[in-house]
This record gives sequence, C-alpha cells and structure tokens, in this order.
Amino acid sequence: MSGEKTEQPTHKKLRDARQKGDVAHSKDFTQTLLVLALFGYLLGNAHGIVEALGRLVLIPSTLVGQPFEQALPIALDAALREAVYLVLPFVLIVLVVGMFSEFLQVGVVLAFEKLKPSAKKLNVMSNLKNIFSKKNLVELLKSIIKIAFLSVLVTLVVRDALPELMAVPHSGLAGLEAGVGGMMRALIVNIAVAYVVISLADFVWQRMQYRKGLMMSKEDIKQEFKEMEGDPHIKHKRKHLHQEMVMHGAVASTRKASVLVTNPTHLAVAIYYEPDETPLPVVLAKGEGALAEQMMRAAREAGVPVMQNIPLARALMASALPDQYIPSELIEPVAEVLRLVRKLAGNADDPT
Repeated sequence: MSGEKTEQPTHKKLRDARQKGDVAHSKDFTQTLLVLALFGYLLGNAHGIVEALGRLVLIPSTLVGQPFEQALPIALDAALREAVYLVLPFVLIVLVVGMFSEFLQVGVVLAFEKLKPSAKKLNVMSNLKNIFSKKNLVELLKSIIKIAFLSVLVTLVVRDALPELMAVPHSGLAGLEAGVGGMMRALIVNIAVAYVVISLADFVWQRMQYRKGLMMSKEDIKQEFKEMEGDPHIKHKRKHLHQEMVMHGAVASTRKASVLVTNPTHLAVAIYYEPDETPLPVVLAKGEGALAEQMMRAAREAGVPVMQNIPLARALMASALPDQYIPSELIEPVAEVLRLVRKLAGNADDPT
C-alpha cells in the first residue's frame, strides 16, 4: 500500500521537523550527565563537603553560653556562609552541564514556532489525549521502573552502611567522614553505573522513536518532490546550477578548440579539427552573451585562435549542436576558416 509509512524520512522532512523544534531528545541522557558531573564533584571534594557539614553541625556548640540575641546573628551568618559553599557549586554544575547536554544532543535549535500561541494548547480534550497518549504512558512506565530500581539500589547501599552510620554520633568528625563518606562513595558509584545504563538505553530508544515518527509513505515522498519542483527558490537554484555547469563545460571545451568563431562579441562557437582524429570538424561548445565573453577570454588565455565571422557564427549557433559534427551545408565556410587559421599559424612559425 502506497499509504503505509515504510520509507525513511528525507533530508527535507528532517530539516522541517528541526525548524519546528521537533528533535530527538533524551531526558535521561541529560540527567545522567548531570548525575555524573555532580557525583564527580562530590568525589573530588568529599573531604571539603564533609568538613563544611561538620562545621555547620557544630555551629551551635561554639555559641554555648552566649545570649540568644547575640548568638542568633552569628549563627545565621556562619550557617549562610557554609550553605553558600555547599550549594553554589551544585547550582553552577546543573546550569552549565544542563546547557551543554542539550547542545550535545540537538545543537542550536531556534524553534520560534514552539512559542507561538495556539488554540490547540487551550483545547481540554486535545490536552487530555496528549496526557494519555502512548508516548506519555511509555514515559510514565519508564519513570516508575527507574524510580523503583534506584530506590532498591539506595536501600541496599544504606542498609549495608547502617552499622557505621549508627556509630557516627559517638565518633566525632572522623566518624562522620568515615561513615557518611563511605556510604556516599558507594551510592555514587552504584547510581552512576545505573544511570549510564539507563541513559544509553533511553538515548537509543528516543532516536528510534523519533525516526519512526517521521517515517514517510511513497505518496508523501512524491508530494514532497512535487512541492520542491514548484518552489520558485528551488527552481532558481537548479537553474543557476545548470547554468554554472554549462558555462564551466563550455569554457573548459574552448581551451581545447582549434578555433573559436565569433560575431565578434555576442556569439562564440568552439570548433575542433584534427585530420588524424576527426573526419569532420566538431562543435565543442556554443555560447551567447556573458558565456561567449568567457569563452573568448579562455581562448585567448589558452592560445586558441579567435576568428571573427558574423554569418558563420550565426549559422553555427542556429544549426550546429555541441559534441556533433558541423552541418554539411557549413563544411565549406568552416574549412575556409580552418585553412586561414593554419595559414596564419604557418606565417607565425616562419620568421621570413
């Protein structure tokens, strides 16, 4: 069936989807990069974080015996400084890595169409259908599985570290660092591995679903081709490319010609003749206007004789075809031009 979407999306289809903001995107991939960056920071600065937490916990003990009115602003100031030290790096990591992850996945996408107001966004029934769509149900199922898996993983790690955590209140700062630090390292490694596996699977899944959603039928491809054929911009571009190819081929052929017949400025016909190679002269290329001027310039640069013969140039333009022998009725006038070229060449070679 021609209506079945069995064909891969064309470049135009992919480009149009991207312009509308419809791109393959994995939230889990972004989350994984964030988790890895945050965990990397935690591992690299674990000692400093634990010390800051210790200082935060011990703030009240440093103010014992002071009046409440004096102790409160001191405690708040110290707590604020420690909180900034603890929280600010995490905020910066989330901002920088989040933007980097989006750029890594989709690059720079300026989809202003997504920002346009639409009546569909206010349609309650349409929004309900979107909420309970197959895509959203799959995303919900994935989230439930992921949360359940991570919950079990965290529970197992915390359970194994529970004996050490119970001893922390009696161990001071050294015990806090050993107990909490060990548990956090175990959590970081296990959760990081889990996130990498989940994100890779989701990354592949999202790419597959994105391509599947843009699949086209044979009729879609035919319709797209018709639209492109009728696009004035495409027509102009194709015409321009064709002209460039013709001009390039004509100029290149002129450099190999035996003579270039002109009228003298608006028409040019490149003719090739070698008795041992061709039984009759061959028309290599024809040109009018700007192309004729380029052919004349190329002929002079290549040392090809340029002969002005208005009647012959017009006759060749009207009846001769490129890469074909000259018409029989023009054999005599062309032969006369070739004889003249050979005579001039002979005189030039003879210094006397």
